[in-house]
Amino acid sequence: MKTILATSVIVLMATSAMAGGPKWPKPHNPPVPAPEVNMLQVFNGIQSALNKIEGGKDVSGVEQEALNAANLINLPDEELDVVTQVAAGAQLAANYVNFSKDLSEVTQSATNVLNSLTVDSVTGSITQTTTAGQSALNAVEGVGSYSWKHGKYGGYGSDDINDVTQTALNAANLVSLGSVSEDLNIVQTFTTGQLAANYVGALDNVSKVTQSATNVANSIGAITAGE
Repeated sequence: MKTILATSVIVLMATSAMAGGPKWPKPHNPPVPAPEVNMLQVFNGIQSALNKIEGGKDVSGVEQEALNAANLINLPDEELDVVTQVAAGAQLAANYVNFSKDLSEVTQSATNVLNSLTVDSVTGSITQTTTAGQSALNAVEGVGSYSWKHGKYGGYGSDDINDVTQTALNAANLVSLGSVSEDLNIVQTFTTGQLAANYVGALDNVSKVTQSATNVANSIGAITAGE
């Protein structure tokens, strides 16, 4: 009986060897985790965007745009893990026009932007720190000149200003997200000054003037259509 059993075992082992051995299940490799995407932006300096027109008599059809921007991330379809943006220094955006007689159809835009983030989502943390001052300035000024107007001596001063649009904007620490994760931590710190100013100076008629001065710091919102 023992001989027969031993022979059966040997035959079974030989049969298994001929068939390539026992079929053990292959181990499954664990999925490779997605790499972390961390972003660090540091700005420490001075940006100046300046436009100037002076000495004109009649000024018409002028467009001036002064723009400074630092530390911008615009990835509306991406997911990031940790984002850090630090801005120090200063930004100055300024537009200036002076004239001695008539001025019309002038558009001035002065814009400063620091630490702007637009992404679909952030899984870890967002830290934005701004200590850089921002100044956005627009000015249209009539300078003194001798002239005759309506058949009589007019003395010093400019004549007419018509159709002027001035926009001054400062913005710092802006976050736009497509979605917000449960563990997301956001810290925004703004410890400096913002100045947005528009000026129109004349000694005669002024008409159709539009002025907008805006300062924004530490803003969190959702991505809107078109971003």
